[in-house]
Amino acid sequence: MRLAFALLALTSSTVMAAAGELPGCDDASVLSTLSSRQAWAEAHTWKDGVTIAVLDRVGERRLVTEGFSAIDRRYCAARAALTSARPTTLYYVVSAGEGFAGYGWNVEFCLSGHDPYRVYGADCQVLK
Repeated sequence: MRLAFALLALTSSTVMAAAGELPGCDDASVLSTLSSRQAWAEAHTWKDGVTIAVLDRVGERRLVTEGFSAIDRRYCAARAALTSARPTTLYYVVSAGEGFAGYGWNVEFCLSGHDPYRVYGADCQVLK
């Protein structure tokens, strides 16, 4: 019984510690990753001539560190000035422990109005 409580305490502290290691929405490495991945997706998938020129008005929408998932997530939004279109909202989520081999972090994103396959639902609903 003591072992079960010790394991529960250890996993709880590990989950909480991961939130502190999760980069912020405005972290330079997160914004750089977003721009480069969107440029890659444009060149290899969408091919509609739209890339991110500038990201501003960056903000956190919510931080999820508790619940059924052991993965901490930071939900964010930013205004994306695009190269050949009107500015739009970029929704993204930064997840802890989702990097290569479960180390580090990962970011998933959706440009509102530029998700032709609706990977994240209508108007990026999953990442909001």
